[in-house]
Amino acid sequence: MRAFSTVIILMTLMAALSFVSPSDAEEDDLASWTFMVYLAADNNLESAGIEDVNEMERVGSTSEVDIIVQMDRWETEDSSDDTTNGDWTGCRRFRVEKDTDTQIMGSPMLEDLGEVNMGDPQVLIDFVIWSMDNFPARNYALVLWDHGGGWRGICWDETVPDSDAHDHLDLVEIGYALEQIYMARGSQRIELIGFDACLMAGIEVLYEIKDYGSVSVASGFNEPGDGWPYYEVLGPLVDKPSMDEREFGSLIVDMYVRSYTDREDDPSDAVRISMTAFDLRKMNPLVLTMDKFSEELASPGPAGSLRYLTQIYLARKNSNSYDTVPVLIYDLTGYPLYDIYDFTYELERLVQDAFPRNSRILGLCKEVRAAIDDLIIVGKVAPYYQDEVWGLSMYFPNKEEKLLQVRQLPTEYNVAYEEISYSRHHLWNEFLHAFYGIDPITDSLPVITISGPDFNHTFEHFETSGRIWGEAYDREGIRKVEVRIDDGEWMELPGITGQGLIGWVYNIDLASLEWGTHTIEVRAHDTLGETAPGHVTEPKRLVFSKEEAPPQGRGFEFPFWVLNVLLMIFVALGSLFGLILLKGRDRT
Repeated sequence: MRAFSTVIILMTLMAALSFVSPSDAEEDDLASWTFMVYLAADNNLESAGIEDVNEMERVGSTSEVDIIVQMDRWETEDSSDDTTNGDWTGCRRFRVEKDTDTQIMGSPMLEDLGEVNMGDPQVLIDFVIWSMDNFPARNYALVLWDHGGGWRGICWDETVPDSDAHDHLDLVEIGYALEQIYMARGSQRIELIGFDACLMAGIEVLYEIKDYGSVSVASGFNEPGDGWPYYEVLGPLVDKPSMDEREFGSLIVDMYVRSYTDREDDPSDAVRISMTAFDLRKMNPLVLTMDKFSEELASPGPAGSLRYLTQIYLARKNSNSYDTVPVLIYDLTGYPLYDIYDFTYELERLVQDAFPRNSRILGLCKEVRAAIDDLIIVGKVAPYYQDEVWGLSMYFPNKEEKLLQVRQLPTEYNVAYEEISYSRHHLWNEFLHAFYGIDPITDSLPVITISGPDFNHTFEHFETSGRIWGEAYDREGIRKVEVRIDDGEWMELPGITGQGLIGWVYNIDLASLEWGTHTIEVRAHDTLGETAPGHVTEPKRLVFSKEEAPPQGRGFEFPFWVLNVLLMIFVALGSLFGLILLKGRDRT
């Protein structure tokens, strides 16, 4: 009887194993995480880069967590040049292995790339795709490591091949690189995109990467030279590789702030510390709210100037700045980045005193803060700033000339700001121009978003139509919304008109499209009156794919789920038969 029972159990186990689909089985063979660090140390942070790799080596890669580093070192006669670890130059790739030597990098080199330009987006693309191909995992984290400059970019390289100039990744290049990486991976976002660099927790930065990652972790303030505490960050991940990107992002925030506020010497404590984990899927609601807020800030008052000019000026002066050396209204380093949350608090207080019945601007201040609350997974700061910093910044320079008759040091508006996606697609930049010129906006540009599906979504071969949707906004009125596919003719969507925020939906005729990759663009028009043509937005773009149909003529094949159902029935009947036999034997 025991032998018969054993046979039944084995049959049950074999059948249960068959319920796992081939894709599930392949997934089980993958590591849980591949943690990729794009370590641009071809500059005066070379020593910090070596120190951080040694911190990673205190943990080391495991079967569940691969720690992959591409490191570019500095070749210079500068006194800050680090000559340790063989003083090699150029760029190398490593799979970080565990060792106890905190001074010498002991991990084996996997590739020597020679001298490369880490400010070239193709170099970033090649590294990430190479890492994914060679160290596949269920989850990926990408950390961009180096000096950070907010909306200006990251990863400065002082030794560019065949050039005397330096280079860096600007936001447009980062967006391009992440799009290429995202499409190479399929329809999946990078689970976590981190910035081990200064000043990268800006709305402009998050907007650029929002379609390609799930969670982002970044610092609003300058980071101290020691950067992230990699031993404290990676140790818990190795101990619990099942954590998802939200838990991992929260861990990074906690360990970073704790490392600079724990009164220990390594790293030394610092006052101006913040780190925040953001849910990138919540960016669209925030930017649309910021559009309404920006437009209201630029609205005219009774005398023709900006209605809230004095209140905006004072709110900017009183709210927290992430500039390294802020002195009241003076931003001395050229990085005039202000906390959005704190700015709306200060503005609301000032407007309440001056215009207590103006419910629109007061309500928009609250809406902006609510959208930020929804965006932030967790944010932490040094205790000194607990009530003033929420971790999300915006670019807000003053101007070259007098403002409100007060003489001030200028932080000149940088026209390069107009090239980034956030400025091209949304209205904060329009407000800045209105503020500097003390010239209100009577009719701003319309705004359009694509809310779904995700970038590079794949429609299955049997689907005959596909749904694309989003929102259009214009305070005065949307006149029409148009779409086109693969650079074809623009087609107007019927019935998409009206004031304020309007939802739009377009159903793609998939049956008329070949399988493969396609591009859809959408744009909105407003109106300046009954006959004037008005403004039109820069088109928003979404890449999608249509799955190839399976080959014909192979005869009938059982779907995999049908086989699973039949096996379940077989197991159930076998188990029932075994129980009957067991009960019959027990009675004798």
